[in-house]
Amino acid sequence: MTAETDVRAPLEATFRTIAPIELARIFRGLGPLPAVVGTRDQTGGWDHVGASRIVELSDGSRAYEQLMAYEPPRHFSYRVDGFTGPVRHLVTHADGAWWFSDAGGGATHVRWMYVFAPRAARASVVRAVVAPLWSVYERRALSLAAGEAERTTRR
Repeated sequence: MTAETDVRAPLEATFRTIAPIELARIFRGLGPLPAVVGTRDQTGGWDHVGASRIVELSDGSRAYEQLMAYEPPRHFSYRVDGFTGPVRHLVTHADGAWWFSDAGGGATHVRWMYVFAPRAARASVVRAVVAPLWSVYERRALSLAAGEAERTTRR
């Protein structure tokens, strides 16, 4: 799934705001998809390949997240796995990737792609149930992240 938007903030500022953003600010939950309530056990700054953390969710579950690529101010990607909530029965992991490009006029184009790796015989459930919900969740999170970048730039 892919979500895209233009942010009214320069490229480098947008990347600096979104890459390390506090996840609870943008992942607020949607139906059965829990909100992020925090992270813990982060291995240093969220600014290098291999950085990792535990993501804590509002339903009491958690997941492990690790940065797989970090190329400021253009790109970062990560893998989420080790799910402890119900999603563990549906997917083995998920990969997220963000790309940032100059949109001209002091704006930045942001593209966020998210791919779930379904467990055997679960692909149809992931496509029919998880994907449509995640698509809405992803677009809302991207909008909140974009707003944060725009507010940070105005300060």
